Amino acid sequence: MFRPNHLKSVIAAGQPALGVWLQLGEPSIAEIASLAGYDFLILDNEHGPASLEQTVHSMRAAQAGKATVMVRAPGQDPDYLKRVLDAGAEAIMVPMVETAEQARAVVAACKYPPAGRRGYSAPTVRASGYGADPDYAARANDTLFICVQIESHTAADNAAEIAAVEGVDLVFIGVADLSGSIGLMGQPGRPEVDAQIRKAEAGVRAAGKPLGTIPRPGHSMVELAAEGYQLLAGIADSGALRAAFVADVAAFAPAKRKG
Repeated sequence: MFRPNHLKSVIAAGQPALGVWLQLGEPSIAEIASLAGYDFLILDNEHGPASLEQTVHSMRAAQAGKATVMVRAPGQDPDYLKRVLDAGAEAIMVPMVETAEQARAVVAACKYPPAGRRGYSAPTVRASGYGADPDYAARANDTLFICVQIESHTAADNAAEIAAVEGVDLVFIGVADLSGSIGLMGQPGRPEVDAQIRKAEAGVRAAGKPLGTIPRPGHSMVELAAEGYQLLAGIADSGALRAAFVADVAAFAPAKRKG
């Protein structure tokens, strides 16, 4: 259901926002995470298995708390973006944006005319409460939060132009794929990767747009916030659950040895 965008307010106030990656597509996890106090939840439909129907259930569950629902799209398909926005996504994260032209296409797909070319069915979709909010279409463009991801050395070269695109609210530096794009997959702490990150940072800041990222060696979530990053997401639901399960099994190991 349509509501004020908490994440957009936090970013506009110049504050850092904390989020979590939800890859399992399980609505109860979204509900727990939102009630825990996160500013936003990333429903990861790029790397996660969730269908659009499962994503809608997670959106409903997330609204038990204040967390803004951000959907990471599988790609840049405008038809997918239209459907997930109609379903109620409050923020969009789009991966692998490498040029200003691609960024403009993302914005156009997400915005109603005249700012874009998003198809209109506002009175019938979940995003408007199935018509319960007659002002949804008039407010949707301003309320939506659009985040594009820089994840390659090509994108880092074009960071200033990408960030300058009107309608892009924040640029997220994906350090994992960025490292892979220069032949250093899984090595985000390498100086060569850091150089690419710094280049991307400089371009985004020159355009006056806020930055987001994930932690990397030597740069914790708190340290990144001190560096000026405003959108930060570290743990994923799958990783958090695995860590808790492994710790639980390890804690019980002495009892098994005694047996």
